[in-house]
Amino acid sequence: MIEMDDQQPYIIKVKEPRSKIRIFFIETAKFLAIFLFFFSLSAIFVMWPTIYANVSYYFTDSDNNLGLPTSSVDYASIAPIIEERKITIPEGTRLVIPKISVDAPIIFMQSSSNQDILETIKEGIAHYAGTAMPGRIGNMFVTGHSSFYWWNGGKYNQIFALLNRLSANDLVYVYHNGGMYVYKVRDSIIVKPSQTEVLNPTSTPTLSIMTCTPIGTNLKRLIVRADLISTPLVDYDKLQQFTDIPKIPIILPLD
Repeated sequence: MIEMDDQQPYIIKVKEPRSKIRIFFIETAKFLAIFLFFFSLSAIFVMWPTIYANVSYYFTDSDNNLGLPTSSVDYASIAPIIEERKITIPEGTRLVIPKISVDAPIIFMQSSSNQDILETIKEGIAHYAGTAMPGRIGNMFVTGHSSFYWWNGGKYNQIFALLNRLSANDLVYVYHNGGMYVYKVRDSIIVKPSQTEVLNPTSTPTLSIMTCTPIGTNLKRLIVRADLISTPLVDYDKLQQFTDIPKIPIILPLD
């Protein structure tokens, strides 16, 4: 392009065209900015319940609505609190984690099919077929969603959105057959879906709670492990039922 210089009319300036590389980077940057904007909006739309749960966790009073202690080193100090607050035992089998406001039914699976598990956890928390029953010697293995499409139905699509907030000594309660079993968190681990050894039976009463991680993906599994510290009285005739042998699947269920 040629143009005349107003100050020096006899001098002709030649304006060089923009570099093609420069134009390419500018257009690419514009595209990425637009893409990231709409991607972020889509992610917020899909993950809103999970995002809300994680944000509200920091603004929620540490005292939970369930009336149960959230953590303890010695269960002996918890028993008087439960008695004083007159905690009632609900019907059926439920998993309660006061620290992260979890209160959901446990559904006992007869199948280890991944599709069956995905259908089951729409209605609560799935107890993996063949693993130990509440309070019994062995590995009681349960699983639930950390995140799922909120429009897909199901009341428990984000039941374990805050499972990663649990730490050692936090308490987990299992209501079963009119009794209350109290577990104390030992640790948490992250494993690959192929690491089925996490389902192996244990020599002591153990509770394993599994969900997918990172939230919004099913790449790996977060497993919180807890040890039984209190159990209701059991009839002598039922003691022989305290050992269960689990059926090990080929791959851990998808969340």
